[in-house]
Amino acid sequence: MKVIHRSDQLLVIEDRPWFIGILMVVMALVFLFGSFKLFEAGQGFGGLMMLLVGGGVPLLIGALMVRRVRLTFDRGSGTLTRISRSVRGLTSDSFPLNRLQQAQLGVSTDSDGTTYRTELRLQAPVETVPFTSYYTSGSRPSEIVDAVNDWLTQPR
Repeated sequence: MKVIHRSDQLLVIEDRPWFIGILMVVMALVFLFGSFKLFEAGQGFGGLMMLLVGGGVPLLIGALMVRRVRLTFDRGSGTLTRISRSVRGLTSDSFPLNRLQQAQLGVSTDSDGTTYRTELRLQAPVETVPFTSYYTSGSRPSEIVDAVNDWLTQPR
């Protein structure tokens, strides 16, 4: 999650979850290697199961969970655009910029602790648009909230 462009007229924020994507590919490759070793040892059924389950599940998780999200705040056109890309395709939502009240910090607490995400609070009608679908630990969501709110309060 980071600000990739900031000017008086335009603010662009992007989330590229490289770590989880790379982790899923590496896991699939490890299981693929293990399945080839089982095939080599003459254990065809075990090799096939490891290939399908061990290699398929990480790739499926990666395909379903890993998505690049870009928020574009454009004063020139008066729009707020949220574009989400994954291997399953592209989704785009656009809102009038004057509906944006503020960015806020979404908080989720469970037995593992507290995690956060950036959310956009819209008005007329009231709606909350999450930047990402997941919550994360660390200070990045708070920094993004501050960046959006600072940009919104700048003189035009």
